[in-house]
Amino acid sequence: MAREASTPFLNMRFRVEIEGMPDSGVVEVVFPEARLVEDKRGKVRTTYGRLFLRRGVSHSRDWQAWWEDNRKSRKKVSRSIAVSLLDASGSDVQRWIFRNSRPVAYSLSNLNALVHEVLIETLEIAVGDLQSPAG
Repeated sequence: MAREASTPFLNMRFRVEIEGMPDSGVVEVVFPEARLVEDKRGKVRTTYGRLFLRRGVSHSRDWQAWWEDNRKSRKKVSRSIAVSLLDASGSDVQRWIFRNSRPVAYSLSNLNALVHEVLIETLEIAVGDLQSPAG
């Protein structure tokens, strides 16, 4: 049965690729807002809010290392981040590429011995530019 063009995609099938990191393991993506801002001379530019990436804490320390590199170094380490929306067969249906992106905050969820939940780490990412599905 063919999918109708007006049928929306589900938000639970996606892949996140961070330049230079083999496996992102992201379980949640919060997209940034894109806004047109006009300056006093009438020139319009695009500004972006923050991109939030969340994953379960594991043995991988690549997010912490990227955060530490940006926290301690004068030269910021930017990467491209690609978020792909997947259909039921696992094929890309839409893709957003966030260029010149770097972490500006790193956080961990709470530890709580009374519940049985995955410990989550979050990267808050400053986005330099967005290449959207329309190009």
